[in-house]
Amino acid sequence: MTVETVVMAFVIGLMLGGLYSAISIGLSLIFGVIRVINFAQGGFLMLAAYSSFWLWKFFRIDPYLSLVIVGPLFFVFGYAVQHWLIRPIFIREKALVVEPLGALLLTVGLDLVMANLALFFFGSEYRAVVSPFAFTTISLGFLEINFTRFFVFLMAFIITGGLYLLLNNTEMGMAIRSVGQNREAAALCGINVYRTYDLSFGIGIVAVALAAASFIPFIPVSPAMGGHLGIKSFIVVVLGGLGSIPGALIGGIILGVVESVGSLFVPGTTAYILSFVLFIIILLFRPKGIMGVLGS
Repeated sequence: MTVETVVMAFVIGLMLGGLYSAISIGLSLIFGVIRVINFAQGGFLMLAAYSSFWLWKFFRIDPYLSLVIVGPLFFVFGYAVQHWLIRPIFIREKALVVEPLGALLLTVGLDLVMANLALFFFGSEYRAVVSPFAFTTISLGFLEINFTRFFVFLMAFIITGGLYLLLNNTEMGMAIRSVGQNREAAALCGINVYRTYDLSFGIGIVAVALAAASFIPFIPVSPAMGGHLGIKSFIVVVLGGLGSIPGALIGGIILGVVESVGSLFVPGTTAYILSFVLFIIILLFRPKGIMGVLGS
């Protein structure tokens, strides 16, 4: 094993980590504000990928251009799901001391519904986008990086930076942070908590939709894709810290590097297990994750 091989695996891990980060940031934001894990994350991711695919299939809109369509579309979708499905559960169970379990169970059921609807309407076959950027590479000396994978890595930082600016430089962002820190105090200050939940959920779904539209040039779309990537996003959020946006970025990169570099020392199928080993270690020794709180 040469140094170049290790460096190559590390860089590939960074690209993979960018993918994991991009699909996890929205999940972390939603939990940081609403305090309920969105187990339908994989379903939203899958539907966003299909939306970008059909825009390419029928209208020949490049997936990267479809970002400006898929993003607003899924903000409305996420806002509506939170407003019409999840919000009533919060209102009904607001007298409980613990967080409403019904909201968590609803997201589990919603994920199953979205996956099975996609299977019914689109079939189980994999569908791929033929992108003109698929064979474009970026040269780093002895290493060539595929542009489509680098774009997803870049998108993770764009999403993180966009959320940072939103949360720290807008009135809506300040309301979101206030509700995430103390919803009762925020309500006493005149903030509409439930409306903030709706906005936060919508923004979180936008983040995952942008990630989906960014990766379909190299990841085929299928109804089953949400399950695998949804699990990865949950691992990343726990690793980085539930509710921490920078933690999701860092956690995704760490997970990608661990899987890529680890594959040099263990068989390919075993390398996949490394992410779950890392997940268990974090839960045992640092259950709050790397950051632990809602990132700013």
